[in-house]
Amino acid sequence: MRKLSLLLCAGALLLAGCVTQPLAEGAKVARRVDDPIAPDARIQYDQVVILDRSLQSDRAGKLAVERQGARRNPTGTVKVIAQFRNRTDYTQAIEARVSFFDTELVPVEKPSAWSRLILSPNGTGTYEESSTMTSDVAHYLVEVREAR
Repeated sequence: MRKLSLLLCAGALLLAGCVTQPLAEGAKVARRVDDPIAPDARIQYDQVVILDRSLQSDRAGKLAVERQGARRNPTGTVKVIAQFRNRTDYTQAIEARVSFFDTELVPVEKPSAWSRLILSPNGTGTYEESSTMTSDVAHYLVEVREAR
């Protein structure tokens, strides 16, 4: 009898623990991604990010970022330059765009339009884009994808 009572109590506790609250609707508080398994899950500023896995399908990848950086134009705008290498034996068409941010990492203008870049087999190509804002730009993010 005592075992039966203990089993019933344990079962009741388990059932009480299984009651779930309905999911709350609406906006939720944002959480910062800080996971050692995914250290690059956050936006990396002043970088080039390849969005399509198809460009990174094998071990070496189909596309390499050879160089990237930014500098101020004489007018005060910021020019971003990224150089790519086609690691394949066929012509590749890619597209790139850039977003500009201020010192507090807030976007200061809309992302640029996607620009097409044709890379010859095992060749290189350069993407360049300038901001329209002058003094507010402090950081950038270049996104790259296969041409659509």
